[in-house]
Amino acid sequence: MFRTTIRWALLAVICFLPSCRMFALDDWQPINPDELKMTADPAHNARAIILYHEEVADDNTRHKYVYKRLKIFTDKGKDLASVEIPYDASFIGISDIKARSIAPDGTITPFTGKAFNSSLIKGHGLKYQAKTFSIPNVQAGSIIEWKYVEYWEDYVIAPHWTVQENLFQKHAKFTFIPYGKSGHYIVDSRGDIKDRVFYTLVGLPEKTAIKTIANNRMELEMNDIPEFVPESYSPPDEVVRMRVNFYYGTDRMGKPQDFWKDEGKYWSKEVERFIGHSQSVAAAVAQVTSASDKPEDKVHKIYAFIQKMKNLNYDRTEDSFEGMGRDAREKRTIDDVVRNNEGFRDELVRTFVAMVRAAGIPAVVMRVSDRDDNIFQINVPNPGQLTSEIAVVTLDGKDVFLDPGTRFCPFKLLAWQHTSTAGLRQNPGGSGATMADTPVANYKDAISKRVGRLLLAEDGSAHGQVGIAWAGEEALIQRQIAFKTDEEGRKKHLEAEVKRMLPSGATVQFISATGWDTPDVQLSANFKVEVPSFATAAGKRVMVPSNLFEAASVQPFAHGERKHPIYFEYPYYTMDDVQITFPASLKPESIPKTAPVKTTYSIYTVQRNVTGNTIAYTRDFGMAGVAFKAADYPELQNFFAGMLNGDSEQFILTAAK
Repeated sequence: MFRTTIRWALLAVICFLPSCRMFALDDWQPINPDELKMTADPAHNARAIILYHEEVADDNTRHKYVYKRLKIFTDKGKDLASVEIPYDASFIGISDIKARSIAPDGTITPFTGKAFNSSLIKGHGLKYQAKTFSIPNVQAGSIIEWKYVEYWEDYVIAPHWTVQENLFQKHAKFTFIPYGKSGHYIVDSRGDIKDRVFYTLVGLPEKTAIKTIANNRMELEMNDIPEFVPESYSPPDEVVRMRVNFYYGTDRMGKPQDFWKDEGKYWSKEVERFIGHSQSVAAAVAQVTSASDKPEDKVHKIYAFIQKMKNLNYDRTEDSFEGMGRDAREKRTIDDVVRNNEGFRDELVRTFVAMVRAAGIPAVVMRVSDRDDNIFQINVPNPGQLTSEIAVVTLDGKDVFLDPGTRFCPFKLLAWQHTSTAGLRQNPGGSGATMADTPVANYKDAISKRVGRLLLAEDGSAHGQVGIAWAGEEALIQRQIAFKTDEEGRKKHLEAEVKRMLPSGATVQFISATGWDTPDVQLSANFKVEVPSFATAAGKRVMVPSNLFEAASVQPFAHGERKHPIYFEYPYYTMDDVQITFPASLKPESIPKTAPVKTTYSIYTVQRNVTGNTIAYTRDFGMAGVAFKAADYPELQNFFAGMLNGDSEQFILTAAK
């Protein structure tokens, strides 16, 4: 139907990105009278700018100090006084928050309130913690500033400097104090002494340099940093935003190929130590499978067994820093996982592989880079790029990639974050590991179908029922969102999803849903809908939209130019089937015809007809691509413009004689 060379497209996108090169805030800063008088630069017409931004990360004290000072130019910029400090509550805490505003006349109003915990939604329902507070007495012309401390325990965390913010920065200073206590070194679980620091510069000007000063302090100072302008459908911020990523390592990191070979050897040994030769595993396999099962049936039963275990990555208490850190540090054996019927995602993957091997079927573990946050770069010898484990099972001489550590992931499907990426794959028998790719994401693995049956009234309103079915990735995403809430929350979520698709003013009432807890079947839901003013009268004619589910759609690539590459999370396919029965007092005058719109990676087709007093149309839309260079932007613009034009067509009815 169309090409799906996604993995190569991802690599091509990386090649066209800016180059990636290897390589105390105890008091408020003085108030500058010129900053109080400052007005917006007409060339930028900004609502605000960052006057000063400083970060000091000290791995010896396990603290990071952050300071920001902003100048507010317009009333629109006053919303920046509502501050969110996001953080990963699994191992980081926030303390010592201080803030204040400075009015144009120099009056200082300190923040004396309390910062509150809240959850931020990232991606498809994934939640992160944030400290939120509001700085008082802010007006156009004010300066606002705040500072705080991040802290962590029992870890050494090389920082990631986010150099580019969503506002223009006049001056920014970043400092990193690596771990270096006299006579002490960072020793990893393999006994390797990590006695040096490496870093990558992402998107920074070519001559940017990190300075190393006294006591191994590493510093970067920059002036006039341009604002980061987000664009829809862009790669992860880690790829396109100016930043510096640090990591500790050894002298072997100077040669990435040698590093990954060693990393694979040590990691595979760790996996094999966990898997071992457990009697508990053998007993579980005997319980789950039977001797008469075919190999694929055995693997499927073992997969279902693992999926039913409690996945601790999805059951953490999100507002408990202490508890989450403690859980993450627990040392669990494979016998613990089987006996307690629970484990973290990678433990579940390894237990799955152990059980498949115990059933006499070849299987290995693969550690991959999640591409929702990162795109793997083999020339950057940082093991932190590899964040999740999946399984590879050999059936009938073919590799089958499985994702038992992702809750609700169907058999023979990878969560989209683990497709079209790369990582370390164990060699047969667990003897080391080599670099390998995961399968290319396929649009056939993310299908949704929308069905509508409506009755059109004389006054132009419409009512009836809508049904939606999700399969593969689409169903997985819906299930993971629903897992975070109760039955009432699921209902409200689905109602909001459908309402977002329908014309403005539509009301949606949930009827039923099936398939929530069975990953290998489609997830289906039915709704009662009412759409006021669905059709509009124009003299003797009645205009009826020929697309029910895309009434609120807009051109996602409306801007004339594109700076960043284009990036879809995963390819997908959507099918619509709609019938609208109109009153006998009307008859069809015009049925729109829309030519298919196609590229090598996408397709859009619509078929419309009228039988008796029923309008019917089917609509198919498929996007098989994931990553595109900015040079591909005009073709994508044209495709989506053609689809939007087709969706805007209308049936024309007139009064029957």
